[in-house]
Amino acid sequence: MTTIEASNFSRLIGIWVTKGTIFTKSDNVALIGIDTYEYILNGNYILHKADVKMGDERTQTFEIFSLTNSKERAKMQYYNSKGESGSMTSYLSKNVFKIKSSIMKFEGKFNDENTELIGKWFVKESDKWIDFIDLKLKKQKESI
Repeated sequence: MTTIEASNFSRLIGIWVTKGTIFTKSDNVALIGIDTYEYILNGNYILHKADVKMGDERTQTFEIFSLTNSKERAKMQYYNSKGESGSMTSYLSKNVFKIKSSIMKFEGKFNDENTELIGKWFVKESDKWIDFIDLKLKKQKESI
């Protein structure tokens, strides 16, 4: 069995400063925080911890990545400080990183140096994908 440590998802490992803009119906709200990605359980999984401020609201999320039947696809199970949980699927090939659930999706791209990830979250409203968050992650440290 291939571990996630041997997959392209290893590009995520490290500490990232996250900045972005949340688009709302009334105005735009700043997002800032820290995202960390680390191997757990002998490199079989990645633990993602997000600690961000969305405007004045602090949100924390824990998420576990596990490979599916491909080195380019992973299942993501998340839990957040609002008591919400769910799962998404992700795809990471070359520099393209995509995440999708039934109500949200992310489309992003790594730079060649693996120090930046720039992308956009979308939410589904009335069967249309609407811009939700513009994000930029800058890697601060390779590993924890």
